[in-house]
Amino acid sequence: MRNMLSLYCFRHILILIFLKSWSESLNNFNVFTNEALDYLESRYGPYPEKLRLDMLNKAKEMFYFGYDNYLEHAFPLDELNPIFCKGRGPDHDNPSNININDILGDYCLTLIDALDTLAVMGNVSRFQEAVARVVRFVDFDKDNVVQVFEVNIRIIGALLSTHLLIKDESEPFGKLAPDWYEDQLLYLAHDLAARLMPAFENSPTGIPLPRVNLRHGVPAKPLSTETCPAGAGSLLLELGILSRLLNDPVYEGYARRANKVLWNSRAKNTGLLGNSIDVLSGKWIGRLSGLGAGLDSYYEYLLKSYIMFGETEDYFMFSDIYKSIYKHMRQG
Repeated sequence: MRNMLSLYCFRHILILIFLKSWSESLNNFNVFTNEALDYLESRYGPYPEKLRLDMLNKAKEMFYFGYDNYLEHAFPLDELNPIFCKGRGPDHDNPSNININDILGDYCLTLIDALDTLAVMGNVSRFQEAVARVVRFVDFDKDNVVQVFEVNIRIIGALLSTHLLIKDESEPFGKLAPDWYEDQLLYLAHDLAARLMPAFENSPTGIPLPRVNLRHGVPAKPLSTETCPAGAGSLLLELGILSRLLNDPVYEGYARRANKVLWNSRAKNTGLLGNSIDVLSGKWIGRLSGLGAGLDSYYEYLLKSYIMFGETEDYFMFSDIYKSIYKHMRQG
């Protein structure tokens, strides 16, 4: 035992000698002096207070530049086209232009996107003004086809987040609640979620169709029945919170069923998911697995849903897929 301990100490002495010799050959990187700490802290350490405040003000300046110009040149359209400095909404002339139409739906998207940022910045007056604009101008009864995933994470998520910030009695960002507020943002989120339900109701597999018409439901001839795990399996946080706020299990139930169907569709030999799947047949179209686009937020939502709701099934699915990823995916 004594010999083993001596050998252990000797090895560490050799390592220290090597590190000292190696570090002295590097400028500004001597781990045996305070210079190393100064060098690393100057590059990677916390900001000095003055620099932190400067960056804070710069971030606010950049936000308000974009937000104020949106209000001046684009509102109530969805976003500001910076090249032409005018508003932009759906491409009604080209319904197949999904790069635009998947998210732009004539519902003041940028205004809704900005709500929680205004709250976190503590600008109570501008926040309340924005909430009033949303309540006055936003209407989801539109003859537009939008993507379920994008609308869920950006619009339902923003409306619910803002509603919860308003209702938070601890008021971490100040007294955000307008005197007239009576859960209007929650009602808007509910209305929008109800308009997404045909994507689930018209699916024979439980995997939601990727797009719906906000007024008419699923088109008679859908643009596509192909979706991806991220698109179909990143709905549970928002729809789960909505269900619990409304005391209506329908929305959470549909999202959970979609997650479970995807999980059960994993490859038998590896436990991995493909990157695209046909909603009607439940068969994989793209069999390439990975951690990037098309798959990333499915894994993310399983873990976050467990943290949010405490349902052990969410953690079991995440843990099982994590083990498969760790075992079978290439490294390097």
